[in-house]
Amino acid sequence: MKKSILFVFTMLFTIILSAQDGPEIWMTYELKVKKGMNEEFEAAAAKKMKKFNNSTETAMYTFNIMDGENQGMYSRVIGWKDWDFMNSQDDRSDELKYWSEKVDPFIEESTGWKVWRRLDWISYNWKPENQFKYMLVNKRIIKPGKDQDVINFLRRLKMVQEKNNFSGIVGVFRVMSGGNTNEYIICEGFNSYGESGSYPDSEKSEEELYNDMFGWEAYRRDAGLYNDALEMYSRTTERHHLNMELSTQIN
Repeated sequence: MKKSILFVFTMLFTIILSAQDGPEIWMTYELKVKKGMNEEFEAAAAKKMKKFNNSTETAMYTFNIMDGENQGMYSRVIGWKDWDFMNSQDDRSDELKYWSEKVDPFIEESTGWKVWRRLDWISYNWKPENQFKYMLVNKRIIKPGKDQDVINFLRRLKMVQEKNNFSGIVGVFRVMSGGNTNEYIICEGFNSYGESGSYPDSEKSEEELYNDMFGWEAYRRDAGLYNDALEMYSRTTERHHLNMELSTQIN
């Protein structure tokens, strides 16, 4: 039986959304396990997942952070939600009690939740049915008043990707609450290192394809404005590996 993993991560820039559609909401936080207790933590967390997070409605996902200042920590993710989820009054007391008693004793510290909304119109190929084992998480912070330069470049990149059948998976998210609302992340999902996305129908580079659509030197101009719109020390990238045992699996 094929396992289908409904999947991970989230954000938005300043755009007008119709009231009935609303944002696609995601939530994340990171935790650090006490030294020498990863095995105990994962065993306890896996039991909690099977007991309380075994459906599409209750799904959660866990990633191991492989490098950077958060190396060794776990990233916990809830995704594909909407305002109904945020307004829900479902009683989660049993789940929270179980975590507090059975899992929390193995945790040294954790961050608070961040709530994100995903930019569907800038994301590419980010769909529940698309599965991946690894992810690059590119964290960025926009300078005040520079949203448009970021939006324009990412919007045009998606147009190039769609026209030329880009094989990758890209999700773009921006903080709604719990952090700097000028923070966004670009998440690139893939299953093998070195195969994170390509243009199979063309021998041209992405820059060349971009210029074909938007004119001579358009890529350098737009990429330059994009880079200038970012805070200097905000450009970090982490490798995240999906932890299957600590992620919801739907048969």
